[in-house]
Formats: sequence, C-alpha cells, structure tokens
Amino acid sequence: MDDEYIVIGSANINQRSMDGGRDTEIAMGAFQPHHLASTSNGSQRPQGQVYGFRRALWYEHIGDNSDDFDEPESVECVKLLNRVAERNWKLYCDDALDESVNTHLLRYPVEVGEDGSVTSLSGMQYFPDTMALILGSKSDYLPPILTT
Repeated sequence: MDDEYIVIGSANINQRSMDGGRDTEIAMGAFQPHHLASTSNGSQRPQGQVYGFRRALWYEHIGDNSDDFDEPESVECVKLLNRVAERNWKLYCDDALDESVNTHLLRYPVEVGEDGSVTSLSGMQYFPDTMALILGSKSDYLPPILTT
C-alpha cells in the first residue's frame, strides 16, 4: 500500500479463523529500513523490494506495468483497472474463447445504485460458464442482509 511495509499471508477475519482451535492461519510482515519514504533520496515513494513485489503483483494480475500503478489511489489508476475489468468481462461472456487474455482482473457483474441497491448487470442473471445466479439466493438460515 505504501511500498514500505508488506503483509503476506492468510488471515481471514471470521470466527473460524480467529478462534485458534480450528483453522490455521499464517502471515508475515516485512519492511526495508533503507527504503522508507524518509530515506528514499527525494523520490516520493520507496523503491526497494517491497515496491518491486507490489509492482510485480500488478503486472501478474493486470498484464500491464503502467506508471499509474505508482499511485493506485489516483483516478487514472482506477480508470485503467475498470477498463481492464470491463474488457475481461466482455471476453468472459463471449461465446468464443480468447486465449490471449493474460490477466486475472474481472468485473463482477453487478451494478450498485446511488441508494446502495445491488442488481445484476442488465440481461445477466447467471454467470455464463456455470449458470449460477449472480446475486445468489436467499438463505433459510442466515439473516437476509448476509445473502442479498
């Protein structure tokens, strides 16, 4: 997130994981004292291996090494991600298989209204490959807020 500190691992925040008697979780954190923002020789962001690892993950999942990834909070970065996700969703829904797709980012097929309402994309009730409902279904056991 800030190219100074990295946390890698599996640490789900739920009862099963946090109980300590059921699931085993592991995570590690690391930082490089010589690559902190305060010691990065005037550059805005540190350029150590934590930075390199984050950039490698962007490339692995997005298939691009855009300079926009140096500021993931920027409008330009968000627009780039949305373009890639939208393109991949269209390819995913297409009848023809496009084996040139080398990214992992996919738009989730929902629209969120200004009032917080969630609907599936127009004309899309099911995921194309599994015919599973995009919005799921109501549970007889869980509160509706968890299954809508």
